[in-house]
Amino acid sequence: MKKHTCIIVDDETLAQELLARHLAKIPQLELVATCPSAIEAKFALEKHQPNILFLDINMPNLTGLELLRMLKRRPATILTTAYSEHALEGYELDVLDYLLKPIEFERFFKAVSKAIEWLERGANVGKVLNPADVPLASPTYFFVKSDYKIVKVVFYEILFIEALQKYVRIHTATERVVTLMSMSQLEEALPSGQFVRIHRSYIVNLDKINSVEGNTVHVGKHDLPVSKGQREGFWEKIKEKGVL
Repeated sequence: MKKHTCIIVDDETLAQELLARHLAKIPQLELVATCPSAIEAKFALEKHQPNILFLDINMPNLTGLELLRMLKRRPATILTTAYSEHALEGYELDVLDYLLKPIEFERFFKAVSKAIEWLERGANVGKVLNPADVPLASPTYFFVKSDYKIVKVVFYEILFIEALQKYVRIHTATERVVTLMSMSQLEEALPSGQFVRIHRSYIVNLDKINSVEGNTVHVGKHDLPVSKGQREGFWEKIKEKGVL
């Protein structure tokens, strides 16, 4: 069985120990170094050339994201932090996953499985792969900026999305999240098999539709219009789901 070498970078001893315990439960992983700072990690990375990097973000002197920008060769990187405000920036650096502390083993194992799959796919094709180019497990959520914070939006919880000029309003059963984003950007980010554009101003979650009556889609207490231009594409999606 092939072992994948790992380095833990975190300035908190308890966080280091928890990650090490999680890591020890997975036979495919081998911990080769634990670093209390990003500065020490830079030299450890050059020495060990690990396959997987568990990297805290908020550390003194040099942050985890600043370290990532310095690396010419980045291992499969999993960010670990108690804060979510840097999530989007981390994904722009091609990190594989983002774990919020305290990290439970089930969530840790899911992230590690993703990293192992990425590494083994790269070995099979005989080259180093860019994480952004590898179709791993489909994401189940994304992060958006809203009211000076980063908000996690779970795809399944979305009822529909409404256009508001330069902004969009994401409706769920419990909240409405407003963010600066275009409808076309959202269409690219959302799972195409689950969401469909029904109007210039609306994208709907197919799983949340209660009924369709003429050119009106009923989602909970909301009645949404289907425009003439989107009608054909919408009905194609409905047929794909199966109409008995």
